[in-house]
Amino acid sequence: MKTSTPCPHCQKPLTVEDFENFTSPFTMKCPHCSAKLKETKVTPFLLLLAAVAVPLLIVLGIAVKTFLVGIIPLVDKVPTALVFLAFCYPLYALYESFNAAVMFNKGNLHTKK
Repeated sequence: MKTSTPCPHCQKPLTVEDFENFTSPFTMKCPHCSAKLKETKVTPFLLLLAAVAVPLLIVLGIAVKTFLVGIIPLVDKVPTALVFLAFCYPLYALYESFNAAVMFNKGNLHTKK
C-alpha cells in the first residue's frame, strides 16, 4: 500500500490524512499549493455507496434513539442528529476513512481547470 501520491500540480506528496481532511470529493485542494483537484476514477462509485450508506446511517440513528427512549424517556426530546453524533459517530468516521482510503489508493487525481 502506498503512503503518498504526488499532487498533479506541485508534485508534493499527498497522504491519506490529507484525503480524510477534504470536506467532500468535489472540494479537494492541495494543502501545499491550494490547487483545486478532481478525482475521476472512483468518485461515481463512492457516490453510489453514499446513496446507500446515508439512509442506513439515518435508520441506525433513529433505531438508536428509539432504543434509548425505552431506557431514558428524556432522550425523546433530543434531536435525532445529536443522538446519532453522540452514539454512532465512530461508525460514520470509519465510513469516511474508508472513502478516503479508496480514493487515495484507487483514485486518479487531476487539476481542475
